[in-house]
Amino acid sequence: MIWIAYLIGAFYLLGGLAALHQARMNLFMDKALAAISLAPTPREDRIVAIWMFAASVLTILSGAALLFRSRWAVAAFGLCWAAQAIYLLWATRTRDYGKPATINAFVIYTLASLMVVWMERSALLR
Repeated sequence: MIWIAYLIGAFYLLGGLAALHQARMNLFMDKALAAISLAPTPREDRIVAIWMFAASVLTILSGAALLFRSRWAVAAFGLCWAAQAIYLLWATRTRDYGKPATINAFVIYTLASLMVVWMERSALLR
């Protein structure tokens, strides 16, 4: 069971790094578009950019905590899960956004979060 924790931790650590890169590219493109169009970036797009950075960092932290089998993984996964849930609620109401891939990723992260809680209860985390 420990190797599953290592695999999931590495997956979310690398996924968070990839998401952080995407967030940086998104911010760059928003700034470039604003400079070309001479119009400020819309408020919703700024919220998405902030959320992307926050979610990326939380995903990196949760993956690293699980990779090192730390008890802090429970808090990191819980905080990241809550941030994702809040964003999805906001996005579905304001952006007509509910892509199946995003919702599927949230469901998978929920299952990973539940597994981390189970691992902590089973004393597999230090």
